[in-house]
Amino acid sequence: MIDEDNTAALPARGRGGFEVTKRIIVLGLLIALVLIPLYMVHDMVMERYDRSLAVADEVASQWGGQQLIAGPVVTVPYLVHVQETNNGIKTDTTVRRYANFLPDTLAITATARTEKRYKSIYELLVYAADIRLTGRFPAPDFAALHIAPADVLWDQATIALGISDMGGINQLTLKLDGKALSPVPGMLRDQIFTSGAHASLQSVSNLSAHDFAINIQLNGSGQLQFLPMGNDTTIELKADWPHPGFTGNFLPADRIIDANGFTAHWKVSALARSYPQIWSTDQLDFNEVNDGKLGVELTLPGDAYQQIDRIVKYGILVIGLTFTTIFVVGLLKSSRTHFVQYLLVGAALCLFYLLALSLAEQIRFLYAYAIASAVDIGMIALYLGRTVSRFVGFLVGTVLSAIYAYMYMLLQMEDYVLLSGTIGLFVALGLVMYATRNVDWFSIGQRIDNAVRPEPHGDAAQVS
Repeated sequence: MIDEDNTAALPARGRGGFEVTKRIIVLGLLIALVLIPLYMVHDMVMERYDRSLAVADEVASQWGGQQLIAGPVVTVPYLVHVQETNNGIKTDTTVRRYANFLPDTLAITATARTEKRYKSIYELLVYAADIRLTGRFPAPDFAALHIAPADVLWDQATIALGISDMGGINQLTLKLDGKALSPVPGMLRDQIFTSGAHASLQSVSNLSAHDFAINIQLNGSGQLQFLPMGNDTTIELKADWPHPGFTGNFLPADRIIDANGFTAHWKVSALARSYPQIWSTDQLDFNEVNDGKLGVELTLPGDAYQQIDRIVKYGILVIGLTFTTIFVVGLLKSSRTHFVQYLLVGAALCLFYLLALSLAEQIRFLYAYAIASAVDIGMIALYLGRTVSRFVGFLVGTVLSAIYAYMYMLLQMEDYVLLSGTIGLFVALGLVMYATRNVDWFSIGQRIDNAVRPEPHGDAAQVS
């Protein structure tokens, strides 16, 4: 039993528990308050990123945008005889339909040369590509579509090639059986592509197979893709860019990537597509099927805006770990930090992202990140060392150095970001738990005058 005569002189443990709870609540409110300017910085990053995309679209409109090469396809109009009833009177009418034929074999070879272009403070990657398409069209099988030979309008047949951005075309040649045709820009009303070029087949026989060869020189930016429209399609794509991103419905069968660029090969069967080799316009709407495109994306890796956006998302952890370090050191060393000092440190942490963004628009991201980190760490460490204690300034500077270095490592990872980030949080939590293992949370905030505290005697210090 505790001596009842001395209970009044002993401080209540509950008061200490309330004191630390109050401090933690205030700390949480301070962190929430600092998040307001952090999200303002994030909005600034997104605004600058949107501006960079607008500049990229402007350059693409002048040089060439994302390119998708589709075809070739032979389109042949034919007549269908139908009977209509009007006011009880039956009349025979003729309507026009279109039959589309795809090549039996299609081989595509493409070589892209990349180049960096600059507009204002923005850097963009563009390419110039030499593309060759060769293959063979089988003899048109109109019987498979139940079309009578007399209804075929072969003199109005065309061969068409889909090209998504005609503004990037430098040269286009088309040969059928070694004979040069004259391609015309644009698509006719009933051709399956919305953009590209076509040529008339009026002087070509409709009863035999035909070999074709198409050569294209075009400019583009971003993606370079193809549609595998042959019964058997092979594609070989080379570029001098060492950071390709393969896109579309099919990955390369094999690829080689090194510091000088990459080479990729695809082999696609018609069975992997969602459209046949022969169809008529009343059987299939080509624009509504899965076209099964494939290709590569040629862009600058690790765009500065994307990287800044990623580290801003870690901002709450940086602020929380920094404030927690100051708070825990205050518990262990009996030092006090005013909420104004917390706010100034939080403002410096937010300005780190703004400084890194503004520098990254002018110099390489690595240098921008290093400079912004050094300035931020130095400012916060010197401030805390002067206003709180040298130990606090040194420790917070060390912790921030470790956090910024770790964040940069996370930026370089792709497959293990979540795992590495989770491990880092567990390590930080473990260090806090270890550092506070001997803290008596109930004694925090108690003001006990040892001079007036009664000396324990007898059973007075014993708890029964």
